[in-house]
Parts: sequence; structure tokens; C-alpha cells
Amino acid sequence: MKLYGGKLSPFVMRPLLVSRAKGAEVELAMFEGGIKSPEYLALCPTGKMPLLIDGDLALPESQVIAEYLDAALPGPKLLPDDAAGAAMVRLIVRLADVYMVPALGGLFRGREQPEGVPAAMQAMAEGLGYIEHYRRSGDAFAWGNSFSQADAALIPLFFFLDALDGPMPTKALMAARPGLAAWWDRAKASNLGAQAIAEQAAGLAAMMAARQG
Repeated sequence: MKLYGGKLSPFVMRPLLVSRAKGAEVELAMFEGGIKSPEYLALCPTGKMPLLIDGDLALPESQVIAEYLDAALPGPKLLPDDAAGAAMVRLIVRLADVYMVPALGGLFRGREQPEGVPAAMQAMAEGLGYIEHYRRSGDAFAWGNSFSQADAALIPLFFFLDALDGPMPTKALMAARPGLAAWWDRAKASNLGAQAIAEQAAGLAAMMAARQG
């Protein structure tokens, strides 16, 4: 079993976090020739990462891989046993993908397209508000009282809200939502969260150094 992609990507870190939470870290590698090579495109025609290879199975798409790993690997289940709880975890993941991810793209483009930053900030605020609405404020984790697929989805995205703060007041978006802010403080202090954040920070520093070089 091998996962192709870099740790800076929140879409790669998501299934990697799932595997770690299961107690069986999946091997991570960069694809020889790159993700636009004919060999990679033969396996993943979208030309995106991550891609999981498990025997004859070539599986793309971050959340699909996360759910596959949760089902295939031994260890604790990362979805609640009850139907309602499982649906809420999936909802939080869905809200992050549909609302946070596009807004984050707008913030990343802010250096070259600063005129788009206010709309991206507003979109991110709305996305965070949707997640805050559906979370239970007393829960220790993104949903419930144990690490779930929702935590695996949110942690690598929230990393960028910390990392981008300064040029854009992204931390203020979290501060305005105390339930999410408290969750993020706990997530950053956890072993899984701290490791993921450190690895993403190292990836971001390497990317910035390469651009400046």
C-alpha cells in the first residue's frame, strides 16, 4: 500500500492522518516522473494527488482514500457506530470540502490577485460558520469524543488559516467562532495534530525557499 503526494497538501495529509489514527501509517512517496507523467495519468487521469495504490487498486480522491483506509486497516473506526453520528462526521467533511477548500484557493491566489481576497475571506467565514453551526460545542473532537474522519479533514485545512495569518487576518475568522477555536487549540496540542502541522510547516517552508531560489 502506497500513497503518492506531498505532506504539505491538505488532501494528502487527510488520508495520512487517517492511517496514523488507525495505528498503521501508510507509506508516502512522490511519483517518479510526477503527477502529469503518462504513467501517473494512466493510473489517475485527473492528474491530481493523492493517489493510493493497494495491489491492483489505484484509488484517487482524498476523502475516498480516507474512507477506504478506515475500512481496510485495523484499528479504531473513525466513523461513529450510530447512523446519525456517522452522517454528521460526513457532513462536516463535506462542508469543509465544498466551502473551505474553494475559499482557501482564493486566499492562496491573494498574492497575485489581491482584489479577490475580501471575497475569499467572506467565503471562508461562511464556511467556518456552517461547520460551527453543526458541531456540538462540548465535543472534544470535531465530532464526538474521539478522533474521526472529520478531524483528519479539518486539521490540514486549519493549518493554512494559521500559516496565512498576517498578510490576511485568517486567525480572526477562528477567533470569532469560539467552538471551532477551542477545537483547534486541542487539535494542535494533540500528537496527531502537532505532527501533521509540523510536517506541513516544513513543506511550506521548503516550497517558499524553492520559489525564492
